[in-house]
Amino acid sequence: MPPSPVLGTPDAPWRYWRPGNGAAVEVGTVRGHDVALPVHFHEEDQVTMVLLGVRRFVIAGVSVEVAAGQAVRIPAGVPHLSLASPAGVVCTNLYLPPGTPRPPADIDAGWETVTQAAALAGLSREGYSRRFKRLHGLAPQRFRLLDRLNAARALLRQGEAIAAVAADTGFADQSHLGRCFRDTFGVTPGRYRAG
Repeated sequence: MPPSPVLGTPDAPWRYWRPGNGAAVEVGTVRGHDVALPVHFHEEDQVTMVLLGVRRFVIAGVSVEVAAGQAVRIPAGVPHLSLASPAGVVCTNLYLPPGTPRPPADIDAGWETVTQAAALAGLSREGYSRRFKRLHGLAPQRFRLLDRLNAARALLRQGEAIAAVAADTGFADQSHLGRCFRDTFGVTPGRYRAG
């Protein structure tokens, strides 16, 4: 079967586009074996529909396998990761307006450092980090980075320049945003913005 520009290729397994019909914020497809992504979350609900193979996730600490013909919904703000698919997989992700509330206030309290967040919560830095990881499945620093990356995604969808997005979302420069973005979402900011 020839590679599909919609489904991706071995060198670029991830593809994203914005349908513009208001139903979905974004649609993503992945095709191949190398579909693993580190822990991340989205500001939208994610519905993953598997067309071929099996897609494996860890969602809020729980292992989930989704076989061909099945789907899974990952609510907005829920940390998850996807695992490689040795036999290969083809699937579509729909990113829909969130239907669940944002995570608890200790995540989104306007803090810049873990020390600030701990002070706001009345805990030591270490105590806060342990509590945060136990409740949310990832360290507060990682959550903060993912929050900034989701803000970058929203600006890129609006067509903003990558360097401006990097500055607006607190990255050192465009290269720093690019490395973090590709590691987390499997595609460069430029390719994502082109949609």
